[in-house]
Amino acid sequence: MLGVAIYTSPLKPSLTNSPQISQQTPVSAPTGDRKILNYNGFRYAFVSDGAQFKFTGVKLEKSLGSLDFDINQEIGKNDGDKDVEKNYASTFAVGGKLYEIPTYPSQFRIAVKYEENYYLAEIVAKTDDSTMTAKEYLDMSNLKDHSKNIHVLNHVGNDVLKKMTDHASVESIIDGLYSAKTADLSNKEYEAIAEAQSQGKSYQLKFNLKDGTYMAMYIIPELRVVSMGDAYYHLPDTFFDQSGELFSGLKQEVLPLY
Repeated sequence: MLGVAIYTSPLKPSLTNSPQISQQTPVSAPTGDRKILNYNGFRYAFVSDGAQFKFTGVKLEKSLGSLDFDINQEIGKNDGDKDVEKNYASTFAVGGKLYEIPTYPSQFRIAVKYEENYYLAEIVAKTDDSTMTAKEYLDMSNLKDHSKNIHVLNHVGNDVLKKMTDHASVESIIDGLYSAKTADLSNKEYEAIAEAQSQGKSYQLKFNLKDGTYMAMYIIPELRVVSMGDAYYHLPDTFFDQSGELFSGLKQEVLPLY
């Protein structure tokens, strides 16, 4: 039996001496260009659209370089499409310094220091847009070691519908994600995803991490599709067969279209 329960009250923060990463500024609706940077052949998105973070019990000592190129300016140049793949190019915090986070030795997440403030960035794709397998993504994120529990939320992420707290069950879900295959979606499949989202059939799969942050994926059980980073993946039926009641009986209010 998987450790699934209906969410009834806010989670109490756990007392821990482990390194913590806490968001210091509220999430605002994304405006303008997406806040991304390139490093080591990967594209990173600034977590929470460039919110500021505080690192407690974490020493940011290993420098990874600085953000020297403004992608917004590169796009207007000749061969600008090539320039936007440059390492150390960014749409945000240009001039900022990059640091390795010791708890993420794979550099799946890195810290950015800009004007005395710290930001968190997370891998979402390769800069050349080549395929990233589910195994690559999951190995780099090391979700199995970092995850504390799982929440299933409505698509916009403001209503927790279910939670999974049993550690073995959480690991089982993560193991199951390794079976996902990269989806080369057709226009018809993209339309089906958009329709499912508009009909309230898309949910946020949120992994609450031991450091106080979280990682989110979007999952559409009806279509057997999940997103990791910027890519979509197909999940086999066995993933849902083994997930118990986590994805059964889910209901959410359909948001109005404006």
